[in-house]
Amino acid sequence: MTALRKPEVPARSLAIIVIAATIIASVVAGVAIDRVLLRAPTSTILADTGFHPLSSALRTPTPEERRRLRNELARELNLTAAQDSAFDAIMRQRAGEFSALREEIRPRVERLVSDVRSDMEQVLTPAQRERFRRLRMHDADLARRMSSTP
Repeated sequence: MTALRKPEVPARSLAIIVIAATIIASVVAGVAIDRVLLRAPTSTILADTGFHPLSSALRTPTPEERRRLRNELARELNLTAAQDSAFDAIMRQRAGEFSALREEIRPRVERLVSDVRSDMEQVLTPAQRERFRRLRMHDADLARRMSSTP
């Protein structure tokens, strides 16, 4: 009686399959998470206005955006006038530090985001790549419109 043997997959082929599956799953999960976060923000405090979640962190908020944030915090936390004034002072005091930090990390973040997008595009078919680029342009246009509306 002969035992049935399972066909053996060469270790190199198996490694390539596992790596490819991991990359594809990571890209799909990343895009899905990105889409969920951008399409369903929980509040204007946490909402993002660009294709990548770091885009809003790298953009200096306008005085109107700061005012809206303070108003939302005051409403949600039921701040007293003194607390609201203290929050305003803290935000004004730290604004320069945030600005300096943004300028320091912006080039690294932009390079990383660009590399991630490039890596993602390499996984896509030509048609998917074109759709991906159109989505990015649409998101950039939407971000511009959102940041210009009160």
